[in-house]
Amino acid sequence: MKRIPLFAAAAVLGLAVLIQPAHAQAKIGYIDSEVLRERMPEFKQIQREIERLQQDYEQQAMDRQSKLVKLQEDFRKQELLMSEAKKAEMQAAFDKQVQELQQFTQGKMGPSGELFRKNVELSQPIFEQVNAALETLAKKDGYDFIFDVAGNGAIVYADPDRFNLTEKLLTALEEAREEQAKQ
Repeated sequence: MKRIPLFAAAAVLGLAVLIQPAHAQAKIGYIDSEVLRERMPEFKQIQREIERLQQDYEQQAMDRQSKLVKLQEDFRKQELLMSEAKKAEMQAAFDKQVQELQQFTQGKMGPSGELFRKNVELSQPIFEQVNAALETLAKKDGYDFIFDVAGNGAIVYADPDRFNLTEKLLTALEEAREEQAKQ
């Protein structure tokens, strides 16, 4: 389920309160996803696997870094005995390995690297399970909104039959577009 920023949540909540009859009030609840992460064994297992994978990638990066340091030391030791062509060749090889290390690090541990993708892949089924349980809980107990207090206070559930204004908004935008076309 998509997360909605706090200011959008406040706006939706404000609209919800305004459009309800005077005798009806929105029922609001919250969860703390950090507590879920700490207490659910499924999340702990994923965390262990991600940490293991991260350590493996970090070790590989450190091994590559050590090779670069050795290559640079060898270059400095032999630099005075080398021709300019050999120096340029070794410098090019060094630069290539530095670039490969950077690509490896980004590809494995960068913002959209393997580590991130693996975390998403492993977490997705648990998020789906949590979202399904949230929806069931919300419907059973009559909650209109459920917020997540961890992070940015995003809405994790909103009653789609009562508070989804998407179609009304699209209609209003279409009417405005048609009105503008007439002018």
